[in-house]
Amino acid sequence: MDNIPSLSFPYVQSPGSHISLNKLFLTNDNDTIRYSIILGHVQDIKQCISISKINTKTKEPIGDLMSYIQNPSTTPMVPLLIRFPPSYNRLKLNISIKPVLAGSNDKSLVILKTLADNDDINHLKEVLQGQSYESMRIEVSKLNYNNLPIDQSHQEHQRIIINDNFNKSIFQDNMMNTLLWEFDSATNEYTHLCSFKVWVDASIPNDNEPPVNVDGQKTKEDVEEVNTQSDKNLLRSTKKIRYAKLADYRKVFSFNIEDGPEFREALQTYEAELPAFKRICGEFIEQRRNLEFYMKKILICKKRIIEVMNDLVNLQFNSLLSQFNFKNDFKAAINSIFDPFEKNLLFFTRDVCDSKILDKISSTLSTNLTGNEASSSNELLYNKKHFENTSKDYYSWLNKYLSNEKERPESKLLSKRKIFELSKFHYLNHFNQLLNNQYFNQLLENLFKFINLHYHGKYLHTEIFLDIKLSRNLLLGNYEIYLTALSKFNSEKFQFRQMIEACQSNEELTNVIRYNKLNRYMPKDNVDVVDDNQYISKDNLDLIFAKTSQVSTITAVPMVSRDDQNSEMEGILYTLGGQGKQGWHKEWVVLKNGQLTEYSDWRKGKVPINKPIEIALSSVKPINYEKRQYCFEIFTSLGNKHVFQAINEDERNKWIKALYNAGQLVDINRLKVTNKTSYKENKDNQKLGSLVTDLASINKPGIPGKTSEASVSPISIQSKTSIFDRDYLSLLRAIPNSDNNMCVDCGSTESVEWVSVNFLVVFCVRCSSSHRHLGSHISRIRSLKLDNFENENELLLKYINNKSVNAYLEQQLEQDEKLQPESSNEERLQFIRNKYLLKNYIPSIDGINDLLVRSIQRIEVHEVIKYITCGADINMQVSINIGSTQDFKTISLFEYSLRKFIEIDNNSDPKRLFIISELLLLNGCKIDSLSNLSPDIGLTFEANEYWKTRSLKLNGLRTS
Repeated sequence: MDNIPSLSFPYVQSPGSHISLNKLFLTNDNDTIRYSIILGHVQDIKQCISISKINTKTKEPIGDLMSYIQNPSTTPMVPLLIRFPPSYNRLKLNISIKPVLAGSNDKSLVILKTLADNDDINHLKEVLQGQSYESMRIEVSKLNYNNLPIDQSHQEHQRIIINDNFNKSIFQDNMMNTLLWEFDSATNEYTHLCSFKVWVDASIPNDNEPPVNVDGQKTKEDVEEVNTQSDKNLLRSTKKIRYAKLADYRKVFSFNIEDGPEFREALQTYEAELPAFKRICGEFIEQRRNLEFYMKKILICKKRIIEVMNDLVNLQFNSLLSQFNFKNDFKAAINSIFDPFEKNLLFFTRDVCDSKILDKISSTLSTNLTGNEASSSNELLYNKKHFENTSKDYYSWLNKYLSNEKERPESKLLSKRKIFELSKFHYLNHFNQLLNNQYFNQLLENLFKFINLHYHGKYLHTEIFLDIKLSRNLLLGNYEIYLTALSKFNSEKFQFRQMIEACQSNEELTNVIRYNKLNRYMPKDNVDVVDDNQYISKDNLDLIFAKTSQVSTITAVPMVSRDDQNSEMEGILYTLGGQGKQGWHKEWVVLKNGQLTEYSDWRKGKVPINKPIEIALSSVKPINYEKRQYCFEIFTSLGNKHVFQAINEDERNKWIKALYNAGQLVDINRLKVTNKTSYKENKDNQKLGSLVTDLASINKPGIPGKTSEASVSPISIQSKTSIFDRDYLSLLRAIPNSDNNMCVDCGSTESVEWVSVNFLVVFCVRCSSSHRHLGSHISRIRSLKLDNFENENELLLKYINNKSVNAYLEQQLEQDEKLQPESSNEERLQFIRNKYLLKNYIPSIDGINDLLVRSIQRIEVHEVIKYITCGADINMQVSINIGSTQDFKTISLFEYSLRKFIEIDNNSDPKRLFIISELLLLNGCKIDSLSNLSPDIGLTFEANEYWKTRSLKLNGLRTS
């Protein structure tokens, strides 16, 4: 029998494996007794050479005979398997490992324990990768190589012990197939190392364990031990797990209250499906009661069958039946059929389908769906009436508000809108809570756990279900993701409501409604949005409620600033001649694929009242129409005029910006067909742009031309339009791709109304305090709401761009050092001091002085401020050619800047502004008075007048 060990422990090692098994110990909880399996090489083949049972304290063998069972494998390597009791569920794997495997963050050792008698390595690899599950139960442990006690200075094989364990209830009375894999997270590849099989047999009695050592000492091997991670996954499935896509989750967990076809359709869907939901829940409750009733009837029948059989045996015509103990044998046999059925079914009806939960579901639905309009307890009906009345009142009031030329208080509009938005929220949320009420979700959770329960013999392992902590392990795969997402969804709805109530302006309220995490407003042309086609697992379920502007990598795009790139938009607008009627009427207006379409049925958005307007062949401009403000006009290439009105200035700006962007996205083939007279073929396939009149200065502020040194070439731009007159906040936020809606330092979107006119950035009120602390010689702070801006300073506002400035002011900033909206005042001050005073995060730029001069020459304002901020010498001297001679004169950089100006065409009265000179002065250029200027440098009259005014102010004098 010396060869029994090699015939009862199947061990396989893959060719070229860096890891091999030397010993396997199976121990009880106290590690007082061990099954010891020793492996060695026999004729160059590694196999089991010894199996014994030892006392851990004395290391003396225990003279019990080993127990074996026939190997059930279809093609067994060995005919027998070693058997041991389930109580020996702690594994110690003594392995040899090469140091080359350590030191890698990407590689891990994975231990897979499974019931599957499957030697197909490729199939088991698919199991690990989550691609396919047959009817099996598996347990997985993982250990990163960096956590292994390996000496890198020695390259030979080293021995370590890995402590692991398995779940007794899973593998009891079954073969346990254990496989070791190497997982490379960089390539997502699994490589098989080695594997073995044993049999866990509950029929073997547990040993009488010797007492634990009184000295508390634990037996140690001559190698180091390491424990596997606790992140074990207990999986049981009968089919392949099919993860749902992000788009599927977003569809289910969407909560859009922006009024229009989508919102109204959601209400109609809820209204149609809620009665059916109540009916189905009632049917489920009824069938559960029937199941309980008929189970009692069946058990009564079983009892009567046993009693009838006992009566039969008690008759004296055949006394042998009593001698055979037939009554007890029959009772035991029939109970073996009914007992598992009774226990399992009782567990299902009593614990899984808890009657208290079902009663709560029934009560909740009945209260809200009584159909009795007089019922004061019908909260759903109350919310419906409140919503309908509020909607009617709001739109009636809004029409009057928009038609009134004077007295348009923003606070009144905000108050009315909040009432309306909250009524929509409550009505939609009430529907949602009825179909996702807490009692129904509790029932779902119980059912999810139930379907993942495994059997202990013939009985369901109900103890796991009834244990609150253990039962969490029964929520696996999609079911766990769904419940987690559902909980997050309810939390997000609560936060959404709080955000609505906290809004301080109409612009903020619009952004909260349109861009909240539960509203799937996602323009197709936004390339930074998350991919809706990716599958959701436990590792990335946060994407379900990511902001719609978040990208699929770590980087995030600010929520509102992406409006500058949007070419698609939809919403309710008041339209002159809307719905085909005279006067002003609401319409649902959709801008998509470069075309604008109007729908008269604004609640459904299905019946267009006009052919789509080609925006690329139209001009757009903001106007005031009679008494109505916040209007804009679209004039088509066919001579048709369309006038729309938004609810406020911010909303109008968004529409105009989207229309401008839509004009850049041109379907040339479509334009050829729809408007041949208006389209001129572009051989270079360049973009066509719509003519957005009166907004050129905002979209492309101060585009410089080619300027020679011998002459001064002005830049002519349009004057600012009346819609931005003294409304600097709107001006800044309309600048494309600027991030000007959020604080340049902490990223907050609250009270972002303070600017630094020398850094050309905008920030929040909290950060403004820190800027003031630096002193006006470092950062010159102005309020966009309280201060007036004139001449050069007013024009400089159009160049403020947080995104552009942060690109170099924070270029060397580590992500974890970035200031947050919730940062303390001390953290805020230190960060702003590092950023603006010490300039710890700016890059080093070679030839920066030359670059500054070139940018001034071309009047490139963004480049000028960049080089000034990054350390260029603003007090340097430059040489210029005066007149037509070849003589060169050395002058200050400031004097040179006075030759550069921007010409404003202000009602045929051009005005020259010296914004480069203003930037130099704001950043501390040292020019004290007019007398310091060099004579005969060819300055214009306007340049001298500008400097006279500025020098007087710098010296604290009053101008006349």
